[in-house]
Amino acid sequence: MSHTAIIIEEGQETLDSSIESILSLANSFGDDVSLVMFNSDNVELRESLTCLNVNQIYCINPPGTYNKPLPDEVAISCLEWFCNKNNVDRVLMNKTPWALNIGPRLAFRIKGSYAQDCIDIKRQEDNELVCLRPIYGGNAIAHVSLPGDTPQVATVRTTPKETIKTINGNPISITDLKPQIETDDIRVKILKTVTTVAEGPELSKAEIVIAGGRGLGGPEPFEKLKELAKILDGAVGASRAACDAGWIDHNFQIGLTGKTVTPNMYLTFGISGASQHMAGCSGSRNIVSINSDKNANIFKESKYGVVGDWKLVLPSFISTVRELIDEKQK
Repeated sequence: MSHTAIIIEEGQETLDSSIESILSLANSFGDDVSLVMFNSDNVELRESLTCLNVNQIYCINPPGTYNKPLPDEVAISCLEWFCNKNNVDRVLMNKTPWALNIGPRLAFRIKGSYAQDCIDIKRQEDNELVCLRPIYGGNAIAHVSLPGDTPQVATVRTTPKETIKTINGNPISITDLKPQIETDDIRVKILKTVTTVAEGPELSKAEIVIAGGRGLGGPEPFEKLKELAKILDGAVGASRAACDAGWIDHNFQIGLTGKTVTPNMYLTFGISGASQHMAGCSGSRNIVSINSDKNANIFKESKYGVVGDWKLVLPSFISTVRELIDEKQK
């Protein structure tokens, strides 16, 4: 039987539906499925993983002492050792900046093939994988074949939120591993780590995302978006045009060259809906758009739309949301 390994990003704190999404895909192959995480001392995460529908769970504890986050070269060397030692046929990871960096380098190390940003993967009888991935800003779907006679590595987009399925019976035990890697081969050293404490939920995992674009005209309106996001317990996002203009940091960018989001509600203000932007939010369950241009492309993708000036709509919307929340709490 083939062996599929699901790699959990180093630093993952909780079990969420992004893991279930990729686990459902792996289980559809009919393979032996392993979950692989790095030196996690998070008891809650470890216990939640043991109830998933997998065959094995491994926790890699790299040799030596490293600051968090784990240097990429250390993670890659550990995963190379694991794949070779456990005869891994395919590796799946959720599409994150970390995975997009680790994935292709790992594929090279284990002499395998690689496909990124997959929205679906189908296994053929000869173990070949046919990976479907959007190209040209989501206007076309490419079918990328990964041969079955070499290891296969793929990063997969998170699908809209699913219910996490657990197994009945005895939980799966976690096997701790100590990789044998040459620490002298680690050529990159982290001298300093600067972190920014984000408010609210993480953008790529938020249930509600409020995004602004070029139509807002400057940085000040994003403070209003943050106010609304705080009320709704959502996250703030932006189009590339708004980020390039310096109105908001590129960490908030959504789109082909930014982050991919799949919230239950994607609320936009002043975003025209260019294909490059829609490539990052097309998986949203409900898109609600406010734009002064009735011919804006985003209305074609929206479940609900308002043609109007954001300066009038946004304050009124915030006021109405506050009133509804106050009534609900009474």
